[in-house]
Amino acid sequence: MADQGARSSRFERQMSPAEALMWNVEKDPWLNPSGASLSIIDGPVDGDQFERWLRAAVAALPRLRERVVPGIGRYERPSWNADPEFDFGYHYRHVDLAGDRSERELLDYVALAMQEPYDRTRPLWQVTLIGGLDGDRSGLLMKLHHSIADGYGMARMQERFMVRDVDAPVPDEVDLDALVAETCAEEAATGGSGGLTERALDLATAPPKLTRRIMARAALAGADPSVWLDTAESVQRYARMIGSQVRPSGEGDSSSAGSPLWTGRSRHRHLEMVRVSLSGVKAAAKALDASVNDVFMTGLINGAVAHHDARDQPAEAFNTSFVVSTRTDSAEGGNSFTPVRVQVPATPMSTVERLRAVQERVERQRSSVHGGGMMGGLAGLVNLLPTSLTTSTARSQAARIDFATTNVRSTTKQLYIAGHKMTEIFAPGPVAGSAMIVAVLSYLDTMHLMLTIDPCAITEPGALRADIERAYDDLLNAA
Repeated sequence: MADQGARSSRFERQMSPAEALMWNVEKDPWLNPSGASLSIIDGPVDGDQFERWLRAAVAALPRLRERVVPGIGRYERPSWNADPEFDFGYHYRHVDLAGDRSERELLDYVALAMQEPYDRTRPLWQVTLIGGLDGDRSGLLMKLHHSIADGYGMARMQERFMVRDVDAPVPDEVDLDALVAETCAEEAATGGSGGLTERALDLATAPPKLTRRIMARAALAGADPSVWLDTAESVQRYARMIGSQVRPSGEGDSSSAGSPLWTGRSRHRHLEMVRVSLSGVKAAAKALDASVNDVFMTGLINGAVAHHDARDQPAEAFNTSFVVSTRTDSAEGGNSFTPVRVQVPATPMSTVERLRAVQERVERQRSSVHGGGMMGGLAGLVNLLPTSLTTSTARSQAARIDFATTNVRSTTKQLYIAGHKMTEIFAPGPVAGSAMIVAVLSYLDTMHLMLTIDPCAITEPGALRADIERAYDDLLNAA
């Protein structure tokens, strides 16, 4: 965890091309790119005290007080301006579980909250303190639009109210209304995201700039006609990527590979939690000359294989994706990542054989990512396409992904929220048209896996969770 003092942040006035793409495709609920974190706290949290912590965070993080200002036409990317009607009470909520107070009830509440669309005229976040969890515990859900931050940027933002010192002083009261009024006045005086004349000038120069790029391509195409094919393929490939897709890594026939069970798709969501010993995973990784992520992927695949085999529906291979961080800083907010697709074998083999296959294929795909990856390469061109074309392409390609994965490192140090221990933290993720996304947050001595599932694809989510748990037990015991 970083010092609460001076911090670097990545809150640019204008969205990056990749962020603009995530903002645009959210119009299709199947491709909702929102991420979240769900913390479990060991006591009943004082809502008023936590509100002071959150208000201080909102005061320190301008993005949480800003709304999206759409661009003029398709050539201008959206920008961020202070919301003159900012209402803290809309974004911070305090509720209590009303049923059996179980983790199942908590997860069902979070799954419902994850499906609620954002009001696109307001700042794109929501924090809910959830009381009444069994064992006298609480839950804390932070939901954030992906255009604000990736997993790492979100974790850095949460350090504003997740602290190492149980006796850390509660922040002073903050007058957010006065701060918002002051910020709006400053923006009005400086032109905010740019006056109409300035923005119109940018728009006037955008088509010629694009034309020059296209003409440069045309010149190359005279000598090498494949350039046009490469360009068309690149644009199409990027349009698919918001559903965590790129071209398969080449193993097997991608048209026939994939789960024979998980073929349905919908906008519905279901959550399951899996807990795995982090020290056990590290010991297994050391014994097998592998990384923690290799062990994570192998256990997950073994669980999926067992789930299919038990239903007499074996798969030859699974189409999966993982996220490569291209971040080079430790700033709050911002996005620096690219999803990469990889096909992994699902045929019968030993655990070591499967781990080696995963190692080799993941590493080959990871090494193909350079610079900002696909997310930094072609988004500007894709944003010029009709949104309906982009979303329909993303949907069709995402339907071929059996599960996506993401692994965000956390801390082995004890953290506190409003004077109480944070015992666990999970990360509900964006399914984005796939059957499931499995997000890992390692905290203390536990790898916390959140399975965010499309229940129309995976119709027995509880059974899948049990199969994955057994697979990790077997893998760690064998190692």
